[in-house]
Amino acid sequence: FGSRHRTLFAPCFELRRALGLADSRPLLPAMLPATAPAPLAAPRLCYVSLVLCAVMARPIAAFDGFQLQLEERWPAMAGRAALAADVSPACNEGIKKYLLCKVVSGVFTVCANDQLLNSSESLRFALGCTGMDLEECKRQCIRDAETLANESINSPCTADFQAMQGFGAQLDIFTMGQLSDEGVPQASLLPLPNIKNMGGATLIKYGEPSHCAEIPTAEYCVIQGTLAQGAQAFSFALGNCLPKVCSEDELRSILETTVPQGLNALVQCDLVRPLGAAEGASKSIQNLLGWGGIPVYYPNKIKFTVGAALTLTLVLVLAALMTVGTWLEWQRESKSRRLEALRDVQANASGVYGAGMEAAVPLTLEINQQDLPPPSALEGFVNHWSLLRNGRSFMRVRKGDKNPFAVIDFLKTFSMAQVILGHSYFYIMSSAGFANMEQFNPPNGLLGQFWFQAIPGCFYGVDSFFVISGFLCAIGLDTKLFNNARNRTTAGFSAKYLQFVVFRWLRLIPTEMFCIALSTTLLPYLGTGVLWNMDRSDGTRCYEANGSAGCGQYWWTNLLFIQDADKYMGKCYGHTWYLANDFQLYMTAPFFGIVYSISRKAGWMFIGLGMLAGVLIPVILTAQNDWVPEIIAGSSQDFDKRFYMKPWCRCPAFFIGIALGWAWPSILERYKGRHQTCMGRLNSYLWAILGFGLCGLSTFGRMAFFQCTLTDCVSTATTPVSKFWQYVWVAFSIPGWCLGVSIILVLCSQNRFIPLLQNIFTMSLWQPIAKLSYSAYLIHTSILVINFCQQNDPIEYSPSRMFFNFVAFVVTSLFAAFWIHMFVEKPVANLQMKLLGGGGE
Repeated sequence: FGSRHRTLFAPCFELRRALGLADSRPLLPAMLPATAPAPLAAPRLCYVSLVLCAVMARPIAAFDGFQLQLEERWPAMAGRAALAADVSPACNEGIKKYLLCKVVSGVFTVCANDQLLNSSESLRFALGCTGMDLEECKRQCIRDAETLANESINSPCTADFQAMQGFGAQLDIFTMGQLSDEGVPQASLLPLPNIKNMGGATLIKYGEPSHCAEIPTAEYCVIQGTLAQGAQAFSFALGNCLPKVCSEDELRSILETTVPQGLNALVQCDLVRPLGAAEGASKSIQNLLGWGGIPVYYPNKIKFTVGAALTLTLVLVLAALMTVGTWLEWQRESKSRRLEALRDVQANASGVYGAGMEAAVPLTLEINQQDLPPPSALEGFVNHWSLLRNGRSFMRVRKGDKNPFAVIDFLKTFSMAQVILGHSYFYIMSSAGFANMEQFNPPNGLLGQFWFQAIPGCFYGVDSFFVISGFLCAIGLDTKLFNNARNRTTAGFSAKYLQFVVFRWLRLIPTEMFCIALSTTLLPYLGTGVLWNMDRSDGTRCYEANGSAGCGQYWWTNLLFIQDADKYMGKCYGHTWYLANDFQLYMTAPFFGIVYSISRKAGWMFIGLGMLAGVLIPVILTAQNDWVPEIIAGSSQDFDKRFYMKPWCRCPAFFIGIALGWAWPSILERYKGRHQTCMGRLNSYLWAILGFGLCGLSTFGRMAFFQCTLTDCVSTATTPVSKFWQYVWVAFSIPGWCLGVSIILVLCSQNRFIPLLQNIFTMSLWQPIAKLSYSAYLIHTSILVINFCQQNDPIEYSPSRMFFNFVAFVVTSLFAAFWIHMFVEKPVANLQMKLLGGGGE
């Protein structure tokens, strides 16, 4: 038909070329309603449809051509919506107006446009108004449009309905039903506002919920679910600004009738509400634009649970203990200062006044000479929570020989910052999502760039903690436990081993369980916004991306430190897999320690076999599972869960720490002190360069895995890294980092590191911050989601935004960690020291 009427259809072809649709599938047959009015000539019907396309054209041409196919079929959609059960006439009429609004306003705008109607004789011919004056041609255009729409078009739709169209997503609750029917190619979907990840595409556009709530006749709803598009599955979450006359149940009923089978969708409304009605100037603006001038709020519908009540009660009890303990200690110190002042007065009186001058001494002095009574049991108990006592302990720093490994405080602070930095990128994907995820796509995106490897390299932060843990554990066992021959006997070892495990459990569990309780029960009440309050299609909420989703059922796995087992991994506070690894490795340390205390040679052989196993096991597992041995590239094959989070793959870091703890007193400590010769200085600087080099190679060497497209990078058959180098990487990347950290630790402890860096790394500033590292590690994921989940759109990546976010996350995490330290971590350590003789400082 088009080839026979090319002259008449020339404007259509020109418009298609202008929109970039010349090579796409034919649009015109899809635009015609199934029951086109017979009297209306096909060329005129074509033209009226195409002018609508011109009105609705957006910058993304491929999508708009697709959108036209959907929205031009509104009569069929409205009919299907009307067939939904339990839909009131008012709702049906509101939906009809909503669907017609864009078409009616578009046609009225086009048909009233003098310049457009005068631009071409062929256009006037297509409309059937050749020879007519301009006004008659306008009327003819509107009559044709009314015939096509079967509706009267004498003005644009009202301002409130136009505003509804403007504040919703480009795809709405009704057009979603046409996706599978039309067989739209993948390229038609991807230009939508979206995030893309390793698992596919997620189409997200929440529109403008706050503005929608400012429309008196509208309500804001979100439709979300999954869409099967050939072999590819898309998940979507789209905000819609719809007529308020429809209830959520009615919209859900319409949705069930409208969408085809296989399109799993959920609709939620009442996510944002106005705070009152518009008044004064705001009312005038609202009458003109249909919206404006009203503050809004996001109702939090989460019910207050028993768990929340218990956690809040616990927080209030701890706050009361802190208040009472601080007040009692302040009172005692005040009395002590007054007593000391009176003693000074007496001393001055007896040493200065002559005979007979005793009468000048206050008569009340004698009754105040007694010492303060010892604190009662209750006062001693609440004193463990005293802010004065614990605050002084927090600020207390050790210098010189009292803190021979001062660099450890810096390493703990740096490692904590690494963990927060790495998670500040990766937790976005499980919460709000990236709006421009394609910025990361290798080989030209961020993952393929040299400097960006520092971000996935942040995962080595936990390996630094493993090294520190093994180092301090080995030194403590060798100097405080196994130096006593009695503890090397079977009975002595058994008793001390039980004490060793109990002390470690008490060190970790109270603070961890407190943070889990906070994040699971109280965190839901701390945020607001559409994303925060919305139920996701998998039954979770955005803030549960902090790892708390399964804690109501699986909290006990953290008590037993088995949250790194396959069955329980990620069920509760997923990032605490490290604590499970650490506790499990920690329990092996006494066995290495007793062997070393009996025979140095046997101990070194034993730890050597452990490190050899830690190197070979990753290679064997990588070969068996055909992994790409890089945490991002291999995540689609569960490399992160089955390698990164397993103690038998992370043990080299802990064992290197143990070996370093043994080597320090026997070999390395003798070299402590500044250099005496130039050759010694050169040697130390070369070792320092080697330490930095090993850390740098382990961090930036992963760039080789991303010199390919993402599809190629995730497969061992197409990755640019050969099998040999894959095995080398998986075997030695973690040990390489740990050796580099160990070299820096040793050189700084010997006072032989690069002078300027030596001074920075051993500053006393790091000691208070390092005391907060454990609490900050536990709570930081909740700090991240408090920010990410209060967005109304996916997060747009930019270097400056991520930098300032990172700084804010570190500061906020430390602030929260300080109070957790004061409420739980330090008081429990005080009690442990008092009752069991362990913990404390």
